[in-house]
Order: sequence, then C-alpha cells, then structure tokens
Amino acid sequence: MNVSPLVKFFGKWGGYRLARSLTARQPRMLMYHRFTSADSDRRVKGVSARNFEQQVAFIARHYNPMTVSDMVQGCFGGARLPKHAVAVTVDDGYEDFYHVAWPILKRYKVPATFYVTTGFVDGNLWLWPDQLTWILENAPAPAACLTPFIDGTETVRPPTDPEDQERVFGRLVGYLLRIPDGNKHEFLKTLAEHWQICIPEKAPHWARSASWDQLAEMQDEGLEVGGHTVTHPSLSQVSQGQARDEIMGARDALVANLGDAPRSFCYPNGTPEDFVGAQVPLIQQAGFTGAVVAFADAQGQCQRFAMRRHSSSDSVFQFYKAVSGVEYLGHKLRNTRRSTIYE
Repeated sequence: MNVSPLVKFFGKWGGYRLARSLTARQPRMLMYHRFTSADSDRRVKGVSARNFEQQVAFIARHYNPMTVSDMVQGCFGGARLPKHAVAVTVDDGYEDFYHVAWPILKRYKVPATFYVTTGFVDGNLWLWPDQLTWILENAPAPAACLTPFIDGTETVRPPTDPEDQERVFGRLVGYLLRIPDGNKHEFLKTLAEHWQICIPEKAPHWARSASWDQLAEMQDEGLEVGGHTVTHPSLSQVSQGQARDEIMGARDALVANLGDAPRSFCYPNGTPEDFVGAQVPLIQQAGFTGAVVAFADAQGQCQRFAMRRHSSSDSVFQFYKAVSGVEYLGHKLRNTRRSTIYE
C-alpha cells in the first residue's frame, strides 16, 4: 500500500507539527550529496539552491542544528542535547557544496558536517560512479555490440538513449557494489577498453571535488569536515588491512591539511551490507568521534558508530517527512530494525 498520499494529507493538516512534538527528544540527521544552481551541468542530480534554501530556513526556524560531533557528544558523551536537535550531513566532497550549499548554510547560521573522500580532494582519483557515467556517455553506437560480461552470464551493451543510459547505470551500480573493490575498478577499466574509451585522469568540471583550501576556509567558518575514506570503497568489499588504510589514511590526510579538530566518520554507501563490525575499532583508533550510516530505522541514535540518517532530497515532501519525525515514527510503528551490532 502506498501511504505517501495519507502522509501528505496528515502533514498538511498539522501532522508534521504533531510529529515534531512527539519526536522532540529524538535527534535526527539529514543526508545530502549534490547541489545544483542555474548554471549547473545537466549531469548533476541534486538539491536545487532554491529548495535547499527553503529547507535550511525551515531548520533554522524550528530546530536546533548542530554538527555530527556535537550530536555524538550529546547522545554519548554526557553533554546536554537540546530538543529538536538536527544535523545536516553531506557526503563525498563535491565542489558544489562550497559554491551552492555552504553560502546558504552560513546565511542562516546552520552548521553542517561534510564527509570528504580524501583521495578525491587530493586529485588522485575521481569517484567511480562518475567514471561510469563518463563511460556510458561516450559509449559507441549500440550496433557496435562490444559486450564485456558480468559474471560470465550477462552482457553490457552500449545504451541507446539517455533513458536507457539511466537503466544501464542503475543496473551496473547495483552489480559493482556487490563485488570486491579491486574487481570493481578492473571492470570499469575493462569496459572502457572494450569500448575504446579513454577515461581522463582528472575529474571533469561536473564531477570535481572541493579543494583543501576551500575546506580550510569552511572549517574556519564552523564546518565539521569528516572522514569518508581515501578512495570511497564499500568497506565490506575490502580486507581488514585495506579498511585500516582507508580509515587511517583519511584521518591522516584530514589532520595534515586541516589540523586537529573533532571529526566523525561516514561509511561509503552506508547500508548494513557496506561495513562490518570489526572496522569499528579502527574508526575509534583513528580518533573519529562517531560514525554515520545511510539508512534510518526504529532504533534511532542508539549506536555511536552506526548513527542513523534520513535521506533528504529536492522533494519538499521527503524533507518534511524526514525532518519532522514522521519517517522515524513510521519506523517505530512498523518496528523496522536493520541488523547492526556496531556499538
């Protein structure tokens, strides 16, 4: 049953205010990725500046916004957590955060936590989903039938049009998230070679990261810059040694470029299938204050190294549902619990 129309009706007639009151003591985190402005590239799918400003203004009026590390301190460190606590989080490290989102957050005095992939910021790589987009956009005509295999059973054909490209992209992302990290990069390399495509060494303008100078500027203005690994692998698809390198390497890069400061950690991709409990001691040893995931459930903020986040988006409905507590109450009513054991 699609309950969205009921939720929208409920919200329109005071339901969001009621949910906010009922969940006043339940701190929430909102999760974002990309932001767009009038001159943004068509490839960027994110929250528009106009809608993000409306969301930030609403948070400033009705909530007590804070960084993730401050929320961790309030939930687990003995500090007093105010009612209606909300943390705005943004993943990956794209430059559009600096140009679009941060000026809005500053204007409304809303703090935020920005999780950066340090190898991306260093300029040593660009994120693999963007590489896949590049490959599919530059694929040969479908008639060329250059078809590498997935698991020896399925073929990958060049997309026929933008709609088909979206379908192929979604199918391949699902596949690549399920295989070892090294195999993922080998697959992308093989696909590009089969289709005779040269992947640029540096990210194109629409897939560029923020710079260390930009991050230092924002940190001086109150931004928490958190760790998101060095190369953005699913941490369940690497060895424990590689996980250590990814976590400690991100910490080392942040300290070297931005100095010591309270910083939390964010698991790439962030589903229960994307990390393992044995990695929590590494995150603790690295000195991160806590860690966040990319899903929400009925447990709320009860695990310091698996703090739940609600997805926000360009959709006003999704934003209100997430920030007001309606989504959290829905999980409580359904007793939705994702199996995690990360204390």
